[in-house]
Amino acid sequence: MDRLFSSKDQVLLFLIVFSLVVLLFAILIEKSNGLFLARNPLDTKSYESSPENKAERLAGKLFVKWVYYGVSVVIPVCLFLYSGVVSKLLAILFLVGSFIYRKYLTR
Repeated sequence: MDRLFSSKDQVLLFLIVFSLVVLLFAILIEKSNGLFLARNPLDTKSYESSPENKAERLAGKLFVKWVYYGVSVVIPVCLFLYSGVVSKLLAILFLVGSFIYRKYLTR
């Protein structure tokens, strides 16, 4: 193992996996309505709306919005650049899925 990222495909694979981890983290923050990092995930009472949580909630929602738009661009681009036909099909499915999610499920 002389170099960690010795080919383009390894770098793209790392970017895809990192983007998916960030997407999972954003989904967890969205489910807690923007309050995930400073709260116990099992204690639902700590997620109630209160004035002292307003800034944290806004920051969490901004992070989720940024991740949804960023990941919906990064993952398909990396999949298109990755060598293989299956990755290109996955990129098309990811684009269609993110379009449907944004268009119909976020109303």
